[in-house]
Amino acid sequence: MAAKGSRMALTVARWGNSLALRLPAESAKRIGVGEGDTLVAEVSADGRLVLVPEGHAIGKADARRLRRFIVRQKETTPSVAELRRGARY
Repeated sequence: MAAKGSRMALTVARWGNSLALRLPAESAKRIGVGEGDTLVAEVSADGRLVLVPEGHAIGKADARRLRRFIVRQKETTPSVAELRRGARY
């Protein structure tokens, strides 16, 4: 396993009929998880695998980034009303 900053290379191994990743002790300690804890996995639009401890609140930097993203979104017309206008009941 090669670590670089907050990045690390994890090796995929077979565990019965499944595949598994081994999380190094230092990394587990850094994110605050231990044996029996649950991680939530999400695959982002660009194909990255993101693992977050279950119930873990986002940090201040992530909250700021999320607010900046939301502010940049343009408001669109509600699509449900548009669909209902053309629907036959």
